Amino acid sequence: MKNKIFLLLLVFAFISNLHSCKSDDDHWSPSASVNDFVWKAMNSWYYWQSDVPNLADNRFGSEADYEQFLNGKQPDELFFGLLYDYGNTDRFSWIVNDYNQLQNEFAGQRLSYGMKYGLVYVSQNSNQIFGYVQYVLPNSPASSAGLKRGDIFTRINGIQLNDSNYAELLGADSGVFGMGYIQDGQLYNSNDEISLFKIEMIENPVFFSSVIEQGGHKIGYLIYNAFRANFNIELNNAVAELKSQGITELIIDLRYNGGGSVQTCSYLGSMITGQFEGQSFTQLTFNAKRTDYNSVYKFVNEGKSYDDELNPIGSFGLSHLNLSKIYVLTLSGTASASEMLINSLKPYMSVTTIGQKTYGKTVGSVTLYDSPSTNYTSSTDGVNPNHKWAMQPIVFNGKNSQSQPSPVMGFQPDIEISEIAYLENLPALGDLNEPLLGAAVNQIVSGGKSHTQPGLYSSGRMFKSSVELERFGIEMYLEKGFEINP
Repeated sequence: MKNKIFLLLLVFAFISNLHSCKSDDDHWSPSASVNDFVWKAMNSWYYWQSDVPNLADNRFGSEADYEQFLNGKQPDELFFGLLYDYGNTDRFSWIVNDYNQLQNEFAGQRLSYGMKYGLVYVSQNSNQIFGYVQYVLPNSPASSAGLKRGDIFTRINGIQLNDSNYAELLGADSGVFGMGYIQDGQLYNSNDEISLFKIEMIENPVFFSSVIEQGGHKIGYLIYNAFRANFNIELNNAVAELKSQGITELIIDLRYNGGGSVQTCSYLGSMITGQFEGQSFTQLTFNAKRTDYNSVYKFVNEGKSYDDELNPIGSFGLSHLNLSKIYVLTLSGTASASEMLINSLKPYMSVTTIGQKTYGKTVGSVTLYDSPSTNYTSSTDGVNPNHKWAMQPIVFNGKNSQSQPSPVMGFQPDIEISEIAYLENLPALGDLNEPLLGAAVNQIVSGGKSHTQPGLYSSGRMFKSSVELERFGIEMYLEKGFEINP
């Protein structure tokens, strides 16, 4: 028994020594100093820490073994090597060398053409793809160029898009887009070309809202494209406006919403309802080392507002619609916090999904900085001033009040409609002839008797939505300085 106790004390002493290693030793390189942060923070927070042998507490026999393991590796090389079943189980963890850029992107600020698009395979057996515009932001390069929803592009800088070159071509800061069109179910190239360049933009995710009056129903329609905390007030104002017009049903369009803030997701769930204050909206579960962070987000009456640097700046009262059913429009890029909203509302109300299968992401992250004194969760208190590396690893799993996660393969829609089938003449968002919106309205007014004409384009299949191409586009995360059991 004494030998076991002695062994445990040795293990504890070694781990304590790792966490107090000096970074100014002669053999301790600058990259190893960053790597020291990467290993320790991942060892502490990573959701699958117990499944990664190189993150085990007893992985190293001595401090020298530990330093040898870290030295010679670039921080991103070390990070991705520590992920569990990378590319399959963990498809979502990230590391960046500038946390300011990360925070800007979480706030919706990034270089952009000002349009979101979908990428579609030209045919079932081809590797060639084309893009179609899903929506265009106002006052953007895309809007200035006259692009609109439904426009099709097939090539960039004269190069045909395919599933190998799309990331490089679309990731550039500028490009000449070769246009195309669909006629009688066939894709054609046109001679039209549009030059675009990216600019720094902050996108307001509350894209559009309206009230549709049909068959004695007053139907609210809200297009919401990201759960961004710095636009909480705008979201609440949009819901308040719908409430003031006396809506009786709500259609939430999350087709182009890759997720975002868990807290903002809980606010929207509270706005949609109002009758469940204090009850569990969603549950977050962390690894065995961080069980004290296991949290329950509840339906609430008051929310926090944030500035564009995601610092809290105040609070506000939430508007409530007190609904008992909603209709949600989905696409393959509907992910993470969007799926959490669907999953967390299902135990309390009728949720009808219309469109295509969602992405399938049940896990979420926090931003980890090199600030050991704050458990690596603060970029301001005690952060290492010698570098700006930060990580966004998966650290929690989300489940609804009945302890059910979102399906890992995504939600199958209750009513399946392919947006790309209508690319020959894709109506504007908000137009009742728009196929997904029209199907939702028909479901409300006619009990599901659809008047939507079948789409004509059946050759292609969806490849990716642009939100899937954006770094942190498919995310579910907690704000800086997140609270336990908020």
